[in-house]
Amino acid sequence: MADLVPATRDRILEAALLAMGRVGLRRMTMGDVGEAAGLSRGTVYRYFPTKEHLLEVVAEYERDRFADGLRGSFVGAHTDEFGLEDVAEYIITYLRQHPALTLMIDTEPAFVLGFLRHQLPVFHQINEELLGPVMANTLSVKEGWVTEQELNELLLRVVLSVFLVPGESSKATMGVLEGALDGFVRLASARETKPDEGVRISRKGA
Repeated sequence: MADLVPATRDRILEAALLAMGRVGLRRMTMGDVGEAAGLSRGTVYRYFPTKEHLLEVVAEYERDRFADGLRGSFVGAHTDEFGLEDVAEYIITYLRQHPALTLMIDTEPAFVLGFLRHQLPVFHQINEELLGPVMANTLSVKEGWVTEQELNELLLRVVLSVFLVPGESSKATMGVLEGALDGFVRLASARETKPDEGVRISRKGA
């Protein structure tokens, strides 16, 4: 429809996220979205004919925002200046500041997990555009223990696994995720051990 305004559309999408965080996905109505956006329910329906359509677009909107945010964190930084710890920090900050996901960990864990699973294509796209050089810079990839693609896949699996077995509260879950990502970064960046300090799994010759 030619009379639809992009800024109003985005305002409704942001309001939907706020409404989800307040009342939960199942209880949220188009009226709740309109109230959060400061718009009439009729205006919301004009942009999004059904709640299902609204949720589909919200998911797309969030995927783009997540990717654009991470992409923006690379601006002005050289590959050597931006490492896995920066990627992990971005993920934690994104989730902590999200208007709905953190609150919905307690009330709508299935939706949160489903949303994060839908980030898989985004992670692969970001890997091709941005994270490839970051992954290639880690010792684990340089030494041939894992490939860039395997390391990127492992990062996603670490995030998803935390939400499969969440903590007792959203705050606890975020703490578990932070610890898991810290472990992932240390593992990916680990230095080679001496013979008497442990055994290193090597892919060379496999």
